[in-house]
Amino acid sequence: MSESALGGRLLPKYVHLDMKGGPPTLSYLLTLLPMFKEWGTTGLVVEWEDMFPWSGSLSMLARPGHYTLGMVGELLRAAEQHKLEVVPLVQTFGHMEFVLKHEQFKHLREMEMFPNSMMPVAVDSEERGVRVLVTEMVRQVVAAHPSLTTIHIGCDEVWCLGQSGLTRQHLETRGRSVIDVFLEHTAMVATAARQMRTGVKVLVWDDMMRTASVEQLLEAGLDKLVQPVIWSYGQVLAFPPGMLERYQSVWGEGNIWGGSAWRGATGSNMQATTIRHHLDNHLAWLSVLQEMPDLAGIVLTGWARYDHYATLCELLPVSLPSLRCCLAVFSSHGWTPDSHKQCSASLSLQENLMLEPYMFLTGDEPEHPTFPGSNVYSMVLAYVRLAAQFNDIMNSPARATWLNQWQVERGFLNPLQVQVTMHELALIGSRLKTLSKSMEKELTDLLHDFTADEWVHTNITPKTMEIDQLVSRVRQQLKLD
Repeated sequence: MSESALGGRLLPKYVHLDMKGGPPTLSYLLTLLPMFKEWGTTGLVVEWEDMFPWSGSLSMLARPGHYTLGMVGELLRAAEQHKLEVVPLVQTFGHMEFVLKHEQFKHLREMEMFPNSMMPVAVDSEERGVRVLVTEMVRQVVAAHPSLTTIHIGCDEVWCLGQSGLTRQHLETRGRSVIDVFLEHTAMVATAARQMRTGVKVLVWDDMMRTASVEQLLEAGLDKLVQPVIWSYGQVLAFPPGMLERYQSVWGEGNIWGGSAWRGATGSNMQATTIRHHLDNHLAWLSVLQEMPDLAGIVLTGWARYDHYATLCELLPVSLPSLRCCLAVFSSHGWTPDSHKQCSASLSLQENLMLEPYMFLTGDEPEHPTFPGSNVYSMVLAYVRLAAQFNDIMNSPARATWLNQWQVERGFLNPLQVQVTMHELALIGSRLKTLSKSMEKELTDLLHDFTADEWVHTNITPKTMEIDQLVSRVRQQLKLD
C-alpha cells in the first residue's frame, strides 16, 4: 500500500493511547511501536491520566502500579528510534475525575457533587487555586517530555460548565456566556504551556467551541494559542452549520486537525471491536480530507473507558486489527476487497479478518490472527461467544418455563425438562472458568495485574457465580448431591 498523499504531502496520523483503562505494560507497549510504524503511524498521542508519575503536590493522582519517570523516558527513547513523535495529552478542564475525586481538590469542582469538570479560571482566586493546579499538571507533563514539540490539553466535554452558583453569578454580573469562560480557561492553559516550552504547539478538542463565533475565538486569542482537533466518531460526520468555515477563517491552512476513532466508540461496555463501524468512520473522514486537504493531521482515538469511573470497553490487543484497517483507509485512499485481503494477510490470516464479531456468534470459530497480544484478541472473541450462549440460556423460554426463581426456590422442578439446561449451563461455566485462568495470565503480562483483575471479575466471574449458584440449588432441590 502506498502512503496517503494529499496535495503532494503525507497526512500525519497520530494514534491515541488511552491509559485510563487497561494501560499496556511498558514491555508490551515497546513491542507495538515497530508495528505502529510499519502500519503508517506518524506519532502517538498518549493520554497518561493516572498512569503518569505525578509527584509532589500531585502525587496522589498517580494510581498504584503507575509508570515511573524512567519508564516514560524509555518509551520516549524507543519512540524516537522508530521515528514516532509522542504528544502527551493532559486533561485540564473536563474529564478531570482522576483529579477532582481527591479530597484535596474537591473544592475545585464546578458542581460540588460531580467530579467530572473543574470550575473555570474566570472564578478562580488565590484560595481556590484553579490556575495553580492546571499549571502544575502541565509543568510536570512538559518536564517529563524533554523533546516535546506538541502537547494536547484536552478540554472536551466540560459538562456542567456554567451551572454552579459561582459561575452563574460571574456570567450574569459580567454579561458573559459559557463559551466565553470556556475560551478564557483554554487560553490560560495554552498560554501556560507555551511559556514552559517555546514554540510548542497546543492541541485542544474542539467540541466545546463549535458554536463560538469568529469574534469570540479571536478575542480569546485562540487563533495564535491553539490548534483545534475536530472529533467525530460516527459513521456519518455531523457538525454545526458553518463550523468548518468559521474554523478555517480563524486558524487558516494547516492548523486544524481531525479526530477519528479506531476503538471505544460503539458502546461503553463492548468487549469486541466492531471494525466495520470504525472503517466507516475513517471513510467519512476521507471525504472531509477532500474538502480540507490541508488538515494538519488526524488523531485516531482509541478509548479504553468512557470516563475514569466507567467500566473497560475493548481492550487494547482486541482492537489492534481495527487500528490496522483504519490506518489502511488513509494509506490506500479507501477500503476495497484488496485492502481487506492485505490487512488480513499482515495479521497472518489466510481468510479475511472478521469485521463484525457480534454477527458471528455461532458456527466455526474464526481463524486466529498473529500479532503482539493476539492471544487476548482470540480469547475475547471466545468469551463473546460464551457470553452469548450464557445469555441465550438465562433468557430462554426453557428457563422461564421450568427454571424460574419461584420454581427453583420451592423445588417445583421437572427433572426431565431441566436436565438439558443444567448440563448446558455447567458446560458453559466450565469453559468460562478455563478461559478466566488463561485471560488472567495474558492480561497480567500485557495490561497489568489490575486490568486482569477488573476485566475477569467484571465479565466472567459474575456469570460463573450465577451458574454455580443455580446449578447447585437445582441439584440440592432434586437431591442429586
